Amino acid sequence: MRARALADLVARDLARSLRTFSMATVGITLGVATLAFFLALSAGMKEVVLGRIFPLDRVEVIPPETSVGSVLSVLGAGPAGVDPAQVEALRRVPGVRRVLPRMRFAFPTSGRGGRAIFGRDVGAGEIPADGVDPSLVAADLEDPRAFRDNDGESSRRACNASTPCDRGEFCVYPQIPGANVPPQMGQCTLPVPVVVSPYLVEMFDGVIAPSHHLPRIGALLLRRAEGLILEWDLGRAGLGGARQGTPRRVYAKLVGISRHAMDLGITVPLDVARRWNREYAGEAAARQFSSVVVYLRDPSELTQVGGAVRAQGLEIRTSGAEQMGLLVTAITVILTLASVITVLVAALNIAHVFLTLIAERRGEIGLMRALGARQRDVRALILGQAVALGVIASTAGLALARLAAAIANHLAATRLPPFPFKPDVWFVFSPSLVGGVFAFGVGACVLSSLVPASRAAKVEPAAALSGGV
Repeated sequence: MRARALADLVARDLARSLRTFSMATVGITLGVATLAFFLALSAGMKEVVLGRIFPLDRVEVIPPETSVGSVLSVLGAGPAGVDPAQVEALRRVPGVRRVLPRMRFAFPTSGRGGRAIFGRDVGAGEIPADGVDPSLVAADLEDPRAFRDNDGESSRRACNASTPCDRGEFCVYPQIPGANVPPQMGQCTLPVPVVVSPYLVEMFDGVIAPSHHLPRIGALLLRRAEGLILEWDLGRAGLGGARQGTPRRVYAKLVGISRHAMDLGITVPLDVARRWNREYAGEAAARQFSSVVVYLRDPSELTQVGGAVRAQGLEIRTSGAEQMGLLVTAITVILTLASVITVLVAALNIAHVFLTLIAERRGEIGLMRALGARQRDVRALILGQAVALGVIASTAGLALARLAAAIANHLAATRLPPFPFKPDVWFVFSPSLVGGVFAFGVGACVLSSLVPASRAAKVEPAAALSGGV
């Protein structure tokens, strides 16, 4: 049978039993819709949870928390850290794409700023901070040259309240300004460039801003925030002071947002962190890194990289990514299983409809056979009807899923309050997801028609036309 003739017969038979087939494909439509809806929701959850909050392509390597060095660090006898030699060894591990050493401040700091954005200064009694190589944040900044150790570029001109600085410099005194500071002891110094993490911005918008009645840092306000000046007190904080060095006030300038910055704190160029650690915490704090972020070529290589990390006498800090990944996967499996069962039950209903129609049209099928139709022609007719039903039902189901997702996105955007990492879009309909769900819906219809098609192909013309079995 020619393809055109087969298509005409399929269209005619579907039109004759339109109501019956429509009722039979409702289950396929709903099953495909729920399957696509939940899979797209799961993809959206993974994009936020495992892409923005707990990235699976990186791990943080730290010194053993039970080591003698950690105990000595708590007692003030020197920090436990990661040696430069260990960092170089990690770079040579197969499966490692990049290594990002971090040097955390080993002394307390505090600060305040933000008047230009919020209308008043916002202070913090304790500001965590660390340092990274400038090359690692360069790709995230509009001007990569802004994030560098600019200590040698300052004019160092003498200054005080009556002789202020210019050229974007600030008057920095050798100690916290107060009654004991001589009038001419300040020096004009450029502000230290700093970057912050998108995670910190999300936490500020979702937690800090509402509790302190501050505006959220939206996309436009975030651009205005670049260039924000922070008054930064080194060696002094609410929890105490540094064990050496003289506390002083410096100035920091926000130059951008980087995914490589410290999650809850601020990040400076590595040479700045090393110099200040040496000044306020000692030479040992300036030689060792507090942690190393290891970027993997593929998340599946975590086991191999983990073994190499432990061989260096280091540990991997658990971020919760594995647990969150298992949770998202478990939820997806449960919801997907419910959708698949719906589709399979609907497919059984379609099979019953085909069997019923074949029984009703037994004489018509026998006439077709008597006029020269072969078994494969009859089988192709039934399978063609199943394919057409699958295409219609799957297309309708995907359209229904997209409509439901659009409504859910609108309700989430308008009804849910802001919270950290709130997605703009909760559903991700990737081409592979759409194609896979569509193929599953069509395949379920085709499978449901295999037995009816085989039974119809075996109808004997003589027996069917005579009314016999």
